[in-house]
Amino acid sequence: MAEISESAKKPVDVTSLKEWTLRAMRQDGILPKKAEIVSFWHRREEYGYPTPFLGRDEALKSVLPELERHRVYSRGRFGAWKYEVSNQDHSCMQGVEVVDKLLKGELEVTWARARSVNSGVLVGRR
Repeated sequence: MAEISESAKKPVDVTSLKEWTLRAMRQDGILPKKAEIVSFWHRREEYGYPTPFLGRDEALKSVLPELERHRVYSRGRFGAWKYEVSNQDHSCMQGVEVVDKLLKGELEVTWARARSVNSGVLVGRR
């Protein structure tokens, strides 16, 4: 599986995307040179990444409480707006932890303490 990013400064030529991707994977040793490719699927997401910006944390201080006032707990890769904790594992834990917050009053460690979570140091949940 490969994920290819693009932007206005780095456009992607979709007509050569398959060949370009397979060549890059072979050059990097990810894909053996003689590996048989049995399928190739391409999907373009217009907004595939949450993009951090300097005012993000300040904006979230007003946006998320307003959503939660309506019982919307926006978490995960696109919902939490936290790129630093948005891989599949992080997103799953955000779901688990928001339920623990609602049922048990526990702290959402992954969302609230991204640096601690990514450092590998276990932190308290209350």
